[in-house]
Amino acid sequence: MLNNEKGNNQAKPLIYDVRPESTKQVFSNQENRLQEQEQREESEQEQTLNKEEKIEKIKREFGVYEAMAEIEREIRTASQWVEPYREPKQPEPQVIQEEQPVVEEVVSKKKKRRPKPKPKQKQESVAETITRLAHSREEPRPTCVAHLFGEEREFEVLGIRGEMVKIRIGHRVRIIRLSDLKSVKVIKR
Repeated sequence: MLNNEKGNNQAKPLIYDVRPESTKQVFSNQENRLQEQEQREESEQEQTLNKEEKIEKIKREFGVYEAMAEIEREIRTASQWVEPYREPKQPEPQVIQEEQPVVEEVVSKKKKRRPKPKPKQKQESVAETITRLAHSREEPRPTCVAHLFGEEREFEVLGIRGEMVKIRIGHRVRIIRLSDLKSVKVIKR
């Protein structure tokens, strides 16, 4: 009985290794995929070559190359006829840059010059004058004369916003563009 019990109690592995079979399947699947991909690429290359060959064959059958050669001959003959009538091309002037000799500068002490006195009153531009008058708070507002719409007119500046100026001509208030005013002079203060 002891022999029988020993024979039945053979050592069985506790962990079974199942991976070798699955890895064989994975490797075979990858190999199959690579082979399929290579076959697809080869077939695509063959198809493109076949298409190009078909196109070349059709071009030869329909005489495309002969027609192109004939067109080139016609262009050459036409250019020979037109050539005497063309204006001669003038060569573009080429700028030749010569090397500049290096000149050493001698620094000498110069006397400082006093700046010349500037005139105290400059003529203001139209925009500056109108802006100054628009922001003045004098009462009554100063009257101006300007060349406006082809004639000289007297007006008061009420305000300015951007390029638009609000003016009063007599009893009417108008909004005009700053660019419409020419030679503004202030009359009354």
